[in-house]
Amino acid sequence: MPRAPRGTLSHKVILEHATRLMDAEGLEAVTVRRLAQDLGVRPMALYTYFKSKEEILAALYDGLLATIELPESPDAGLDGVRQIMREFFRLLTEHPALMKAGSGGQGDMRFGEVIYTLLLNSGIERRTAVGITASLVRFTIGSASVYQERAGWDAGYWSKLRASLRELPAERYPVMRSFGDDLPEFTQEEVFEFGMDRILRMGVD
Repeated sequence: MPRAPRGTLSHKVILEHATRLMDAEGLEAVTVRRLAQDLGVRPMALYTYFKSKEEILAALYDGLLATIELPESPDAGLDGVRQIMREFFRLLTEHPALMKAGSGGQGDMRFGEVIYTLLLNSGIERRTAVGITASLVRFTIGSASVYQERAGWDAGYWSKLRASLRELPAERYPVMRSFGDDLPEFTQEEVFEFGMDRILRMGVD
């Protein structure tokens, strides 16, 4: 990975390198010592900008979360919530290790402020809004966490699965075997959209 040219170390340079390191080697690789080594500086140089590794990770998390484009109108409704969660899903699939770096800081507060505003302004009562938000976040994180290992879903996965289901013994797995003839196909994005819509229905059904 490229080193920072002499005299150019900054918050931005450190966080950009930390993000690349996280994506390439996982969150555990992001340490003050490793960042200093890769950037060609002494560890103490990083403490000029961040007090600790934890502060670097919190800033990394908040910075990436801030890239999510939020609806400008407080009346964007459930479509606005869908927009946010799609962006959150995209962010987590692009940076899988980010799921371990949640800070509960300003990024989360900004995120929550907009989602709760949209839900409450849609006429959803407060307890249901909390349940919807918690369910959406957990569902999105779960969907993103299996995204890479199921990357082959769109390349013949479903036809192979149907074939394997048809081989199941009918007396033991009658329902599963029946799906061998007409198992509906989903992309991972379609599964995500399906689940998100069902969760959001909690507030309107």
